[in-house]
Amino acid sequence: MTTSSLVFSASVSLILLMWTGAGHCQVGYVRHLSKLRIRELEKLAVRMQGSINNEKYACENYFDYVCSRNRPLFSIMGHMPQVDELMQLLTELQNDPEQFEAKQKMLDFFISCNSHHALDDCYRETFEYFKPLFGYIVTKNLLDGGSHELDDFLGILDRFVARLQKDRESNPILNKLATYKQKFKTPRIYFHARDLSREYKTLRIYRESYEHNVHNLQQHRKLNSTYELGVQRTMLDWSMYLFQSRNKPMSYFYSTFSVHLYMMLFNTRERQRDFTRFREDVECLRLPQFVNVLDEARMLAVIYLKSFRASWIDYSAWTNSPPQNSGIYDQENGVLQKYHLDNKRIFFTLYAQNFCEFGKDLAENVFYLGLKQNKDFFDVYSCGFQTENPMTCV
Repeated sequence: MTTSSLVFSASVSLILLMWTGAGHCQVGYVRHLSKLRIRELEKLAVRMQGSINNEKYACENYFDYVCSRNRPLFSIMGHMPQVDELMQLLTELQNDPEQFEAKQKMLDFFISCNSHHALDDCYRETFEYFKPLFGYIVTKNLLDGGSHELDDFLGILDRFVARLQKDRESNPILNKLATYKQKFKTPRIYFHARDLSREYKTLRIYRESYEHNVHNLQQHRKLNSTYELGVQRTMLDWSMYLFQSRNKPMSYFYSTFSVHLYMMLFNTRERQRDFTRFREDVECLRLPQFVNVLDEARMLAVIYLKSFRASWIDYSAWTNSPPQNSGIYDQENGVLQKYHLDNKRIFFTLYAQNFCEFGKDLAENVFYLGLKQNKDFFDVYSCGFQTENPMTCV
């Protein structure tokens, strides 16, 4: 066995030992929340404190408050797990009893990479090039022992689809979402080992030739991958989103996943609206001049603001129905209080961080304007001002 093979085997065996040891612990509960959820809530609070710039005054410059440290926390798309999470998933893949060709090619690539690069870099590269296999192990585990994140995810998706159907919404995304909803009710059967082996069938991987492997993988992704577009891409991205969402509060799901769904909806609906009514919305919002001049920027601004408003309404409704949700909400706020946070601040921060990459001028004028349209926002931050515009612009 080569030195790189030994390093790989030792590393994954160590992680496996730690992971299986942790996995067999009994999960205790404190009132409504499991100890795992309480621990995750505390970790989220710590990460948020490191992401928020408390030297900036939120009411004066919200972009600098949530984006200036350039540490966005989560996103519905394009998530790269932490290295320890990648180690966990790769270990589970290696030890999964189902043996198939694509998995062996992934392991061979990892070994070839480790002969040239550090372990951390190889975990990241392996994830990037073999992401569908990580989707396979994530969805395979989702139903084992029940899944809080899958239940919360499906709850939002169910309520969203039901609302469109109740409103007799003819939006073309409805059929797609109904399809995804059914697929995620049985996620374990979506990613099949035989399909993954077929996906990588023509790919040639050599343990001793890292440069050739990278070239072959880049060509495969460009020419042969079925996971770059369409249903496969959505299923894969949403599966990895579920992995990053383990034991998160509903304020997290509504500010990331629900906003994403509404953006899909409004991106179609707003482009079909009567222009006169749309212009009235824009005038009410008093968008900055440089946004007003560009048709696409003006359209996107309205889409983002309407998505935020709808998601906030849905989350506010969730906190009160059914009655036990208010108990969960209050208990979570009790955990967050010692970090000078609460669920509302989590929601507003995660929502805003979706737009950090847009740059200060556009993001500040778009999401801060939308937040000023929300009474809860300036109540939470004690901004002490009143908006000039009606609260119902969007």
